[in-house]
Amino acid sequence: MKKLFIAALLFVGIVSFAQDVKQKPTRDQRENLTPEQRNEKHLQKLTSELSLDKKQQDQVKQLLAERSTKAEKFKDARKDSKTKPTAEEREAFKKQIETERAANDAKMKAILNADQYTKWTALKKDHKGKRDHKGHRDMKSPQERDQAHLQKLTTELNLNADQQKQVGQLLSDSSTKMEMLKKSRGENAAAPTDAEKKAMKKQMEEDHKATDAKMKSILNADQYKKWTAIQKEHKDKMKDHRKDKM
Repeated sequence: MKKLFIAALLFVGIVSFAQDVKQKPTRDQRENLTPEQRNEKHLQKLTSELSLDKKQQDQVKQLLAERSTKAEKFKDARKDSKTKPTAEEREAFKKQIETERAANDAKMKAILNADQYTKWTALKKDHKGKRDHKGHRDMKSPQERDQAHLQKLTTELNLNADQQKQVGQLLSDSSTKMEMLKKSRGENAAAPTDAEKKAMKKQMEEDHKATDAKMKSILNADQYKKWTAIQKEHKDKMKDHRKDKM
């Protein structure tokens, strides 16, 4: 298990290094590229951004290859893991990440000249800022997410005041159930069994049907028709997202 966590840390270091470039490929491009192809794109981007000479390109290429090898090992090890890390393991995880990043920084500093290194650190900072900003947007409370969802539905379905109140309560009830589910899953360190997964799927289907029935009673015919179209569009996007991750 310890080796798995260390491998994961190394993988984080790889991702951090590889994403120092400004332009990232789309999801489809990432999924269709081999590790070697991804490394080549990263190298080309860094070569352009930092004006790397031939020797530097060879050195950075080797560094990327080493990290990709570690990343692949982590992916394989992660598939075999069915337990969550302890608090001590997470702390060791964090320290190893810092160590790996420092080692990566030192290697890049040895490869680049002063101007290139300054630009590379600026690229890293810029990437971190964008990543943190994205994370900040996603870190909304359930109440904030419900309010944003309600505002969206109010606009798209032209809800009146009474409908807004009823839909808002429905969203709140759904969020409460979701938080309870997350909490129960968080307290359960073991991965769910096939039977548990099947039961969860069945429960989700029943919840969706119940929500659909409640929305149908709240909305008028035209609003409900539009709402079902929105639901279908969302469901299709989720299917495409799962396909991309396969």
